[in-house]
Amino acid sequence: MRSRWASLLVVGIVVLVSSCASARRDAPKPELSGLDKKLSTFVFAEEGRLVSLIVDVRPTRYREEADYVPIEICVANRGLKMLSLTRESFTLRDSAGKSYPCVGPGELLEKYEYLDLDRRLGEVEEIVFNRFGAFRRYPSNFSPTRAAPANPFTSTIVRDTIAVPKFGWFTDFLYFPRPETGVLNRRFELWMTAPELPDPVFVKFAVL
Repeated sequence: MRSRWASLLVVGIVVLVSSCASARRDAPKPELSGLDKKLSTFVFAEEGRLVSLIVDVRPTRYREEADYVPIEICVANRGLKMLSLTRESFTLRDSAGKSYPCVGPGELLEKYEYLDLDRRLGEVEEIVFNRFGAFRRYPSNFSPTRAAPANPFTSTIVRDTIAVPKFGWFTDFLYFPRPETGVLNRRFELWMTAPELPDPVFVKFAVL
């Protein structure tokens, strides 16, 4: 009898594990048509005549349970005499159409613990470095860090604005409140406005 119950228990565990694995495989994925072009598994780009706006969601996908989500960005000024940006220039929109503004540095330092780890997860710099090899890179730091960064274009001093001349580019991290839709397997848009832009620029991407 004891052997019979042990066999039933093993069968039950196998069925449970199999059903959980199946549930993960069957989890709904976002519709991928209509997204902007991918430069890698996690990097999406909208490249226009005036500017390029690129997002990296590799750090984002690890923050499903956090109150804030990171998005690594790269912006290149292709055709404007000057491009002036602040945190308020960027807005995240979820698949339900709700918009989220950037989170300020004080709130992040008080309530968010992954600032330095997020930067180690980012990969946009190595992907775009040669892409903008003929451009000049500028420092930017909209979001704080706790440790001194190894990147010479980032410091512990937070910058509230950046002005990028024509043929200039930069990378940075932006943070937004966790979207109500959740993060994993969701579509988003990152919108960017600037006084010099005739229309907003946005990139359509998914966190997979």
